[in-house]
Amino acid sequence: MISTKEKSKVRPPKDSMTLLPCFYFVELPIVASSIVSLYFLELTDIFRPAQGGFQCHDRSLSMPYVETNEELIPLLMLLSLAFAAPAASIMVGEGVLYCIQSKLKGQGSSEGSINAGGCNFNSFLRRTVRFVGVHVFGLCATALVTDVIQLATGYHAPFFLTVCKPNYTRLGTSCATNPYITQDICTGNDLHAILSARKTFPSQHATLSAFAAVYVSMYFNSIISDSTKLLKPLLVFSFSIAAGVCGLTQITQYRSHPVDVYAGFLIGAGIAAYLKGKYKNSSQTLSFYSVVAAHLAVL
Repeated sequence: MISTKEKSKVRPPKDSMTLLPCFYFVELPIVASSIVSLYFLELTDIFRPAQGGFQCHDRSLSMPYVETNEELIPLLMLLSLAFAAPAASIMVGEGVLYCIQSKLKGQGSSEGSINAGGCNFNSFLRRTVRFVGVHVFGLCATALVTDVIQLATGYHAPFFLTVCKPNYTRLGTSCATNPYITQDICTGNDLHAILSARKTFPSQHATLSAFAAVYVSMYFNSIISDSTKLLKPLLVFSFSIAAGVCGLTQITQYRSHPVDVYAGFLIGAGIAAYLKGKYKNSSQTLSFYSVVAAHLAVL
């Protein structure tokens, strides 16, 4: 039996008229529009990168070309590391946290339940959707920022001349007379490889992996107590090392220049720190839309 004093400590569910409408009409449209934008930027030729110039016979742009299916960290593995692993970690962490709080007699969870649309949403469900939702939104935002910068700069990858196969006779002059080329003189047959070779700054592997590592590390730092001496450092270093490997393999396989990877690390980490800083106090009742829609409603 629960005493009267303990019952008084149990928070009654609050009613919310904005939870589901904001989820359906704010959060989902934002994420869906981001995914659609990424589709057109990544998988179509509607948006083409700026055409930058290059030096004749530039050795820094004549590195071997590694096929996409031969990469050490292919796109599918990158998405698994950047999305699936952090999302699964957040779900497990919230599940353990909810179970521990439920076991504490006389103490409710840090966030009470909410009634919306005839359904009761407990703290585990809302916190999981919140953290995973912001993580998904952050990944989409990071990928969009990366694509926009790549298209705007049009910097060449280390393998650009290898796949471009430039025909210098089209210039009408010798490279000694005009060493810097701005015309499109590529004769390579792999148009996709030539297009991807013009999108290298910043490295997408670096931005996405850095965002995921910093975001989930800050999440671990906010929910794991300092009394656990090794658990928090182990999790943080594991994701950090995985992010570092994702970026550095792009350098070793000549997919990106070192500056592309370092800039990608800074951009991804900066976006993660900004989003996580919006709700660093985990005891406050915030939701996904409060981050992406500038606090349109309060639960």
